[in-house]
Amino acid sequence: MANEELMNETDKSTESVDETTDTFTSSLHDNGHYQLTSSEDNVQGAGHRETSYFITLPNDHTNINDSLIKLKFRYSKNLNFNRALATVYVNNTIVGSKKLSSEKADGDTMTISVPRGIALGNSFQVRIAFDLEMLDQNTSDNADTPWAQVEPQSSIYVKSERGNDLLFSNYPTLFINNQTYDNLAVVIPKKLNNYDFQTLTNIFNLIGNFSKSNTGKIQFYTGTPSKNVLRNSNVIVVGSPENNPMVKSLNSKLYFKYSNSFNRIISNEKLSIEKDYGKTIGTDQLLRSPYNDKKGLLVVTGPSSKATYLASTQINFQKNIQQYNGDAIIVDANNAHYSYRFKKNKAIDKSLDTKNFVNRNSQLLIYLGFAIVALIMIGIGIFLTLRKQSINNGGNKSGK
Repeated sequence: MANEELMNETDKSTESVDETTDTFTSSLHDNGHYQLTSSEDNVQGAGHRETSYFITLPNDHTNINDSLIKLKFRYSKNLNFNRALATVYVNNTIVGSKKLSSEKADGDTMTISVPRGIALGNSFQVRIAFDLEMLDQNTSDNADTPWAQVEPQSSIYVKSERGNDLLFSNYPTLFINNQTYDNLAVVIPKKLNNYDFQTLTNIFNLIGNFSKSNTGKIQFYTGTPSKNVLRNSNVIVVGSPENNPMVKSLNSKLYFKYSNSFNRIISNEKLSIEKDYGKTIGTDQLLRSPYNDKKGLLVVTGPSSKATYLASTQINFQKNIQQYNGDAIIVDANNAHYSYRFKKNKAIDKSLDTKNFVNRNSQLLIYLGFAIVALIMIGIGIFLTLRKQSINNGGNKSGK
């Protein structure tokens, strides 16, 4: 069921799966190249005509600068080439245009760089618009001309990077890599009640939506995993201090901590919490893993199973999670919910954050390098000039 390719290839009401069935998901290495159309795409008629293409990136990636659109297209030769034009849009932004010509009507091309700084998101639209007009447009009665055709060789190269923010604005993609589970260790209560099942359903409803293949690694534990597992995994801890001992062991690391008796959540610098109110609220917290500072730790917890379930209601659908850009969420029994930001450095992998900054600003750094070298050379020149003048002045004095 997790193999999207296989599920799209059958229209039968029943599918039998046994140990001999190949259920693995193939790995598609497109390296960021996306074909706009698999067949010739025609637009016909005079005036402004458009064709559009919907591009979807892996859910755990976002675009960065230096994306490129390459178009190959044909068009009729009976155009008024003084007014014929092809224009390319990304979403609603014009990224480039080209004047059509009779010499290239049988095979024209256009290569356009997507302007730097445009955020495409996980999905976006590429539109190609043709402004077509015939020389004898006023007397023509043929609705099929003029025409233009986008060829299958047309493509877009999207330069992208994996999200590196340990915040809910990057959830759950921080637990996804190449569209599958990124080595997840899920620590759950040993005995699950109805609220616990609903909590797990909410958590994996959204994570499962973002996972497109079944080749990733996910393992459930009813006790604290080994140090080796914790060190090499992204960890999700679910439950109350009463039914999941790992919540107790993590209490000192939490943003919203429990009291010494572990029966309520207590106040901190972000929120004052009345003692009875603290017994009813649930919380979602995204922390840097204390077992590996390049991994994430999600704790979904509350003083009771019901409170834990309340916390999970804000991370079950994308429409809910997109409200939050911090690293902690509080939910109460009246469905009031609040978001907070605690960590100063949001990067999951700090070294990757530095590398991405250098890549995004490589040209600026090169210019700065040239400027520094120029300033050094000017400084050396001034120093040598002053030194020479000093020597000359000193020589004149000694000769008097």
